[in-house]
Amino acid sequence: MSTPSASFEPISYDPANPQAQGRRLTFSERSLHRLKPYARTSSTSGSVASESLASDNGSGQKKTKKLALCDLPESDRPAVRWTRRRLVMDLLTTVVWPQNESEKEKDIYLKEILNQANSMFKTNLVLTKELAALMNSAVTQFRSSLVEISEELGREFDIEPEDSSLTDEARKVYMLGRRTVLLDSSEGNRWQYFLNGEKIDGQIVMLLMFANPIVEKIHLLHLYASPYTPLRDVKFLKEITTTTLNMFSHVAVGVECGIDRIVDGAPSGRIVRFTGEKYAPRQEYYMESVTRALLFPIHKESIPARFLDLHRRGLQILKDKLGLTAPEQPIYVPQTMEELIRPLHVGTASQPLLQSSSAVLQMPVQEEPLSPYAGDLTASVSSTAVQSHTSPAYNYGSTSDSQSGPYYCEPPNEDEDLVIDDTKRMLNNLDRYWLY
Repeated sequence: MSTPSASFEPISYDPANPQAQGRRLTFSERSLHRLKPYARTSSTSGSVASESLASDNGSGQKKTKKLALCDLPESDRPAVRWTRRRLVMDLLTTVVWPQNESEKEKDIYLKEILNQANSMFKTNLVLTKELAALMNSAVTQFRSSLVEISEELGREFDIEPEDSSLTDEARKVYMLGRRTVLLDSSEGNRWQYFLNGEKIDGQIVMLLMFANPIVEKIHLLHLYASPYTPLRDVKFLKEITTTTLNMFSHVAVGVECGIDRIVDGAPSGRIVRFTGEKYAPRQEYYMESVTRALLFPIHKESIPARFLDLHRRGLQILKDKLGLTAPEQPIYVPQTMEELIRPLHVGTASQPLLQSSSAVLQMPVQEEPLSPYAGDLTASVSSTAVQSHTSPAYNYGSTSDSQSGPYYCEPPNEDEDLVIDDTKRMLNNLDRYWLY
């Protein structure tokens, strides 16, 4: 089947930030030609004490210690925490992998974020190599948590053989073959492809593009239940109103890496690294695949509907976890002309609803899966769409401090090994989360 030739701009992203000003596009954004940049504000930079990180080992050489938040003055920590969450949030909305950017371009990007933090928190931080490493480590830790979840739950794809009598070589052959099937996106393998799901409707089975329940479970745990998600911060949460292409592709490529870890790590125990060199092109491939699918009329409504429904399920998990009121069911808005028309009942007036509250209307039958939350991934939605699901009884604090509000919860650790431990603890308590 040929792909329709049409120009398409996926998820026109608008964080609805009235204080935002423009910034330079990163290399990744310029090369993709699809992502709107985040705005940055500028401020006058001062200095940050990093000299305490260097010590003389007696030979005249300086030994540099890895910078941690606890090494910073307490007054500077909120700003640095914000920069770390900002980097992760950009990962989910505008930035993919920076592996092709120069060090100068990376520094410009980090300085723009740090300058915005200085302006917000009235600090005077200056970007040093140590501080840059501390900021960037948030993204590394976030990806590490994703792969840990993907490796654990990816086993639900039945990658490992059940026959315990097989030799190591036979097990390896089976697992390699299983991975080949899972990652085969060809037409003939569409029912087995790891990103697709299916729905039984009477006597037929309907293929659901990009809606595999295992991938969705990983998506929900990683982006909404994890203590390291920036969506715990209400100001960041209001920047998205659906599942973005970055969010979907980020999880998809993480699941692929998890599958690789299961297959390539057995029986040798070798750890597969989640590196941009290997997986950045794969994430772009997944973004392009969704974009291409949305060109087909059959998918341009159903995929956005499922992406929006996935986000709403994530909000449910997030609010349950933090003890907040669940979002109300939104008022259904008809989206096609057919939904605005119904046959006139014989023997009734032209306005039957005004005469009988018990009247049952026969609504036109929709083709699958138009969710009641169906939306358009290409549309910019006002942040009030998320605000409407939030109880006005909560005080979200000052708008200048994104650490206040019920969604924010400080991640317990910044150390990558401890991040993995926290992730494993979350995986051991899956029954606490509403994932379906």
